Amino acid sequence: MKKQLCKLTFLAFSCVTTMTAFSQNYLGVHSSNYAGVMGLDVQPASFVDGRFIVDINLASANVGAWQNAKYFKTDVMPKWWLKSFKKDTMWMKPDSTLYDRSIFDLYDYNKTGVKTRGVYLNYQIDILNFAFHINPKIAIGFAAKSRMITNVDDIDPKLAKLAQEGLDFATLWNLQLKDKLVTTNMMAWNEYGINYGQVVMDKGEHFLKVGGRVKLLQGVASAYAYTDELDYELLNKDTATSLKGNFKYGYSDNLDDDLKNFHAKDFFKSASKLGFGLDLGVVYEWRPKYKQYKYEMDGETDLWMRNENKYELRAGVSILDIGGMKFTKGGKSRDFSVNTTTLDLRIFDKAKSFASFDSIIDSLITNDTGWNANQGTGASYYMNTPTALNIQLDYHIWKWFYINATGNINMIGKKNPSRVKTPNQFAITPSFDYAWFGLYVPVSVNNYSGWKAGIASRLGPITVGVVDFNSLFARGKVRGTEFFLGLRLPILYTKPDDRDGDKVSDKKDECIETPGVWAFKGCPDTDGDGIKDVEDLCPETPGLLEFQGCPDRDGDKIPDKDDACPDLAGLAAFRGCPDTDEDGIIDPNDSCPTVKGLPAFNGCPDRDGDGIQDSEDACPDLPGPLANQGCPDTDNDGLFDNVDKCPTEYGSKENNGCPWPDTDGDGLYDKDDDCPTIPGVIENRGCPKIEKEEQEILNTAFENLEFASGKAVILATSFKSLDDLAALLIKKPEWKLQIAGHTDSKGDPKKNMKLSKDRAESVKKYLADKGVDVTRLKAEWYGQTKPIATNATPEGRQKNRRVEMNVIFQ
Repeated sequence: MKKQLCKLTFLAFSCVTTMTAFSQNYLGVHSSNYAGVMGLDVQPASFVDGRFIVDINLASANVGAWQNAKYFKTDVMPKWWLKSFKKDTMWMKPDSTLYDRSIFDLYDYNKTGVKTRGVYLNYQIDILNFAFHINPKIAIGFAAKSRMITNVDDIDPKLAKLAQEGLDFATLWNLQLKDKLVTTNMMAWNEYGINYGQVVMDKGEHFLKVGGRVKLLQGVASAYAYTDELDYELLNKDTATSLKGNFKYGYSDNLDDDLKNFHAKDFFKSASKLGFGLDLGVVYEWRPKYKQYKYEMDGETDLWMRNENKYELRAGVSILDIGGMKFTKGGKSRDFSVNTTTLDLRIFDKAKSFASFDSIIDSLITNDTGWNANQGTGASYYMNTPTALNIQLDYHIWKWFYINATGNINMIGKKNPSRVKTPNQFAITPSFDYAWFGLYVPVSVNNYSGWKAGIASRLGPITVGVVDFNSLFARGKVRGTEFFLGLRLPILYTKPDDRDGDKVSDKKDECIETPGVWAFKGCPDTDGDGIKDVEDLCPETPGLLEFQGCPDRDGDKIPDKDDACPDLAGLAAFRGCPDTDEDGIIDPNDSCPTVKGLPAFNGCPDRDGDGIQDSEDACPDLPGPLANQGCPDTDNDGLFDNVDKCPTEYGSKENNGCPWPDTDGDGLYDKDDDCPTIPGVIENRGCPKIEKEEQEILNTAFENLEFASGKAVILATSFKSLDDLAALLIKKPEWKLQIAGHTDSKGDPKKNMKLSKDRAESVKKYLADKGVDVTRLKAEWYGQTKPIATNATPEGRQKNRRVEMNVIFQ
């Protein structure tokens, strides 16, 4: 039985050697900035904001086969490969006469605790694949491709050794062997997907885009075999002495017949119900130098250079191949369990197809109680597509040199019997990545191939690569091979041609050899006045449209080229010059531009008409001779009429041009007359003359005037002289007498002031009592404030204690 399960695995292998699969296809190239549609298989957000306007994949294929059970010795492999298969059978059965086991080395089969083995086969053929940008932030695409994956997993090294030896390996006979889990899965399908990518964040330094691909899935063929808790022991190559385990297997109903009847045209026939798939991805770019990738062109600003890679660091995450298809089981494929003591393995030699194999199993279940079919299996099964998490990290080293790290993590569990999966793989790819040429050296490792290093290249529209150097040069020990080839029609973004450097692209530039501005489709406007040079009469000076580009700085509607006064608003009559005062003399030639004037004085006025212009005329409103600076002097007194208070009378300059008055007619001007209203004599400064005898009376009254000490009481010794004074005053009715009281500084100032008052009033009363009209007597008092001698001596204080009497004329 074990031999035949191996044959089932070989059957799956024979089905898929002409099909394809997927495991980071186009390794090395898929991370390129110029991967185009090839990069969408790993990151559905990669195309948007990429370097392509349109990318059309005309044809491409990626084929790979890896296993970790043994390796091939490349020095003898070609000879064996050509001779080891019989042409009359569909089975990959080595011819025993040609089979040279030296080309294989199955290691570790006799050790315990070693890892299980597996085989991984894949291909992908891109039938039609293209993408294009709708606008700078949105891109869409379509892909139609044929894919296949085959997984043979969890094979114990001992089972692998028995398979290699065709069970004819006595070392492993009569041993109870146990395999916890063995799985074989194969699925070929077509998918038709629409890809959408969009930029969702563009903040200069930080940039984010997302993408997704919705796929319609069409199953072409599938098969699976799953064993759980398998125990077996071989007596020899033909007989198993015990066999125990649970088995699940199935295949699509289009594989009922012999596989040699399966033709290429069958790849376009649906063997399943239509399924749906989904890829999702997000990419972040760090652009610390983003400003150097911005430019202006054709009237637009803040444009990205679409032909340049702007990032220093790029990180992406994607979830790929979410989904699956439902197949109808073919023949009598089913789930069953086995618990038997003896089994003749030669019964399976008659199995030539899936149907004949089903019949053998059915006969065993019917006739042998150790073979039991499980109930409720159902007539269909669901095959999962190889859902995986993919993480990408790309670092821009310098110019066209990059390094990329990509990790692929399978997300399909082992307990699912009907599924295909991609291996967990990690790859580091240093690269030279330029627009029309790229060179990539991917170094990768996965659980099937181990470590390997390959090379890939883009040469214009051609993409070619091999994942392992050893398989390329047939050197060393090879555990598999993978290669890809593609032909594309890429249309790249390029830097806009701008021959004259005026930020107007050549395809839109109407003056392609001369720098200009976008407003005039690249034609120049040298002075920036909004009128292109070919239509501008003054191309180097900003001007106005109404004057065909010539300026009118003063806004007087006369262009500067015709304006004699280009900075002064003026009149057409004066060739654009102003005449503010309207005197017929233009302002630049008018010494008095705001006042109407005469040509004789360069536009300055002569208001009084005296022949002297106002600015030089001391009396611009009064005609006068030049000798008087234009001012008149009617009375010839030396004062000009404009300052003469008496311009028609000869007067004195000291009296503002007026004659001095003599009111009392005594021959003295009032200014020199102490009694201007009373005729007097010159020797008495115009006051009436006081005779000698009269003066003596006055002097005697002053000198003899005494008071009681500290009082205002007049002593009797003073009465005689005061009586004479009263008589004189009565005789001289025109006289008035000023009486002023004073004290020395001894005592309280307030009391002194009162004492001086009382004494002056006492003299006034005395004279009034003697018949003098009281209105002719004027009493004044000053206390100690007006001394006539020092108060430091008795003599001086005596002089200060006085009452003065003076005659006044009013």
